[in-house]
Amino acid sequence: MSDEINEETNDNPIEEETIEKKPQTEDVGPKETDSPEQYSEREKRYYARMKQAENIAKAAREELAKVKRPESVSNIDAILEVQEATRGLSTPEIEELKLRADVLKVPLTEARRNENFTLWQKAYLEKVAKENVPLPSTTQGNVKGEKTLKEMTLDERTKYFEGLGLITRQINPRPSRQ
Repeated sequence: MSDEINEETNDNPIEEETIEKKPQTEDVGPKETDSPEQYSEREKRYYARMKQAENIAKAAREELAKVKRPESVSNIDAILEVQEATRGLSTPEIEELKLRADVLKVPLTEARRNENFTLWQKAYLEKVAKENVPLPSTTQGNVKGEKTLKEMTLDERTKYFEGLGLITRQINPRPSRQ
């Protein structure tokens, strides 16, 4: 059995391959040692454009690093403050509140207490109330509580038409024929 194992290892030896990693150079364009005739004009233009793009990207990265990034809103206190400041407000009111807070450079709670915002809010709510007044409709019931002609009995209809002067009662009824 040990002979079989040795034969298997001899038949299928495990070879370890070592991969040599070559250091990558950023400069893949024409080198000073290369002859200029070796590269075409097209390749030279591509190389120049690549260098220009690298310089632009490098400048953009540097500028981005200089810009102060705003603090994330992961702070639970800030979230609670925003919720408290906007509680009970509609979307247009919240937008107006944000705008005023940004212009005045104050927190939302202070902007909400501002007299100008409260005046604007009152005017806005009045405008919304006027816009939401229901229009008179013919499908609404009789406002005076009167019955419609379909709901009236025959005697009620007669009285109604008499009140309008459309019919009169006969003073001398015809004698009945017997």
